[in-house]
Amino acid sequence: MIDLAFKNIKRQRARTFLTVLGIVIGIAAIVALGSIAAGINDMVQSSLELVAGKIIVVEGDGSGGISAMMTSLGGKLNDEDIAAVEAVSGVEEVIGIVFYLENFEDLFSAPEQVIGINPEKVGYFKGEKIGMHDGRELEEGDTEVAIIGKTLAETYNLEPGDYYEVEDTDFEIVGIIESSGTSDIDMSAIIPIESLQDALDIDTYQMLYVIPTDIVNTEIVAEDIGDEVDEISTITGTEITKQASDMVAAISLFTIGIGAVAAFVGGLGVMNTMIMAVIERRREIGVMKAIGATNNKVLKQFLIESAMISMIGGGIGCGLGMAGAVGISLYAKGMITAIVTWPLVAFALVFALSLGLVGGLYPAWKAARLDPVDALRYE
Repeated sequence: MIDLAFKNIKRQRARTFLTVLGIVIGIAAIVALGSIAAGINDMVQSSLELVAGKIIVVEGDGSGGISAMMTSLGGKLNDEDIAAVEAVSGVEEVIGIVFYLENFEDLFSAPEQVIGINPEKVGYFKGEKIGMHDGRELEEGDTEVAIIGKTLAETYNLEPGDYYEVEDTDFEIVGIIESSGTSDIDMSAIIPIESLQDALDIDTYQMLYVIPTDIVNTEIVAEDIGDEVDEISTITGTEITKQASDMVAAISLFTIGIGAVAAFVGGLGVMNTMIMAVIERRREIGVMKAIGATNNKVLKQFLIESAMISMIGGGIGCGLGMAGAVGISLYAKGMITAIVTWPLVAFALVFALSLGLVGGLYPAWKAARLDPVDALRYE
């Protein structure tokens, strides 16, 4: 039956090709977009580890959520704000941070993120577990030096001893941070905060990292800071996690929706192809039933053919989807890292098979129900 099915799908090569193409597009979309969604989720989860147990303080009402932390580059938080936050009960330490973005061109181009922070507090931003790939860490007393992310170093072929320029000021690179898997760090240059403020000609901060005395009371401390210090807002790790989870869920739903629609169109193509096959092969079906083929065998024959078409499309679609995901990752230059998992590939193949079986079920049922006498009379 498999050999016969393979011969039958080769009869109308153009029609079979177009049907397979529809399946390929749908499955490739599912794999590529699903891989990107998984990569974004992994990147977000890695970034969330850095803010766990911390309170982020930004200027304004905080209505921008996560984006406010990265787009409030004109922030006017100052030393008086730091002192006011430090005076709140339950606050152990307050760290001022300056952000500066370069080369922000489009959604698929990772911006170079310049961070100004006290050299002794760098671990709060990049994480204590992330070490150095080459060179050394920032040290107390450093001026006009920088450590940069591995992706940034590879993008511009930089190494310790070279210089990184910010607003016409050269900063000597003293170290390269090992890959963290997040663009927040891998595309960053970290500079002593006073040196970056001098280069940007500012004396303010875009963000404050607040370390509570007891992380159990993080939410309470954040609320107290918002009540006692004017014109600032706080964002806790819990709030960021919720916003990030909602964002990732929306992206996943969007990608699945696109893939499902494309695959559904492919399934309709399978149904159309098999219906045409039943119409064209009515006489052949009559011969099969006349020489002993049962309704069940005719049904199986057509289901096997539709399943073969969808599985060929599914296999090719998975390959193209993985290649597309890798291509997007390379084009994004580290901003998005696609993660292709075997469960995703397995789901795509099972989905392709399901499309073939569902799309071929009605035509197969029609073929099995044909009366052999009427079928043999068909011209």
